[in-house]
Amino acid sequence: MEWFYGKEGQQYGPIDEATLRARMSTGGIGPKDLVWTEGMAKWTPLEQVPQFSLGSAVPPGIPLGDGEIPSDEPGSPYAPPMSSLAGASYQPGPSLPGTNGLAIASMVCGILSLAFFCFCGGLFFGLPAVICGHMGLGQLNHPDNKQQGRGMAIAGLICGYCGIALLLVMLLGGQVNASFDGY
Repeated sequence: MEWFYGKEGQQYGPIDEATLRARMSTGGIGPKDLVWTEGMAKWTPLEQVPQFSLGSAVPPGIPLGDGEIPSDEPGSPYAPPMSSLAGASYQPGPSLPGTNGLAIASMVCGILSLAFFCFCGGLFFGLPAVICGHMGLGQLNHPDNKQQGRGMAIAGLICGYCGIALLLVMLLGGQVNASFDGY
């Protein structure tokens, strides 16, 4: 069964019942938000739909029948969705913010710089990790930022710097050993 819901003047859907229940549990859809599914006469507040009310004896997944649910609410600002209309559009519900790509790249390169530091990985992966990490943090610290990934960028920076440091210690250690072998 596909559900539609209205929130803050926007109409979203179709979504399945499991997704609707998940959004209810996270507070994405409240009891006063209007919902509609095929068979319902009009948009109805979620708290008045029997299968979603807390004291409901109707188990989840049972069809609503004719959908006649008495309501004291004034008319809905939403029209029932019509899938057969030409030009009808689907508008998905709100989504989670994405992760910053530079932060991901920084973390991956940083890990690789630690794994391959003895094969000059500290140089070939450590430098990109540091550069991407600083650029990613710059983007993430911007006031208009809606992305996540600050921890990844910091982890990439730390791993990148450690990979570079390990490579330098290895190279300097090789030079010190070479100078003692000459005596």
